[in-house]
Amino acid sequence: MESAIYLLSSVCSVPETITVLPAINTNFSHHISVSLTDGSHITGQNNISHPPAPSSLPDMAPPSPTRIRRETEESDNVEDANLPGSLPSLRKPAIKFSKLEEEDLPSRIERLWYINPYGQEMSCPANPRVLEALSKSSTVIYSIGSLFTSIIPSIILRGVGQAIASPGIRNKILILNSSIDRETGPASDPFTAIDFIAAIADACAESRGLSKPKLEDYWVYVSHVIYIESKEAPKVDREILTKAGIEGIRLYGQSGKYDDKALEQALKMVLGKGEQVGLSRRNTLQR
Repeated sequence: MESAIYLLSSVCSVPETITVLPAINTNFSHHISVSLTDGSHITGQNNISHPPAPSSLPDMAPPSPTRIRRETEESDNVEDANLPGSLPSLRKPAIKFSKLEEEDLPSRIERLWYINPYGQEMSCPANPRVLEALSKSSTVIYSIGSLFTSIIPSIILRGVGQAIASPGIRNKILILNSSIDRETGPASDPFTAIDFIAAIADACAESRGLSKPKLEDYWVYVSHVIYIESKEAPKVDREILTKAGIEGIRLYGQSGKYDDKALEQALKMVLGKGEQVGLSRRNTLQR
């Protein structure tokens, strides 16, 4: 993975000031699984985030043993495709999927963990270069993205939670998503800002081998939340943020999206490099 990143960076002339580090440094496939609050489980990133879109009417008849054996043999015949005996749900390629018409999960995601190809839970160490980079950093930004298939898998790794909890990292900034997605639903019970923070704090604590932190300890892993208010955005309760020791920074956006300039200024302000915010509405922020 690191060799591929180095080659791509060279071909694309990525500046030396930018470093891309894989969270896990391995030559093997790693998978994730989640448990929901209703007690069910989902295995595989694509099944969690965006299940394959059917190209035809589903076959309601249960697969016969002969069909299962034939499909397994065909998959095993592809060189290096899958380990013999690995979970069938991890064998299917996610070529066709849709993020526009995602079906809600039956209940909220409660926990995420890594599994091997046979479905057994794994405790994975972080790439040593990631831990080294964190030890030299004063700021960590949890960026906009998929909470349970992008952010959580990176911070639940052994060593990451301890590194983020270090006093040397003064700013731990969450840029809150501007809308709720499949992972942070269902629509009947969507995640709020404090739920995003709790998921991050829980993952960091699990990375350290600790129990789930209390509300007043969330600041150890998240110090600031940048957000916009819109119909689609997760709801923010500033009083709860205050109880958690977290500072909320509200930005005005356009059409439910962050304004680039306002976001840049907010980040500079947190880092102590801020400029005076202009009077125009699109660049207004509220702390």
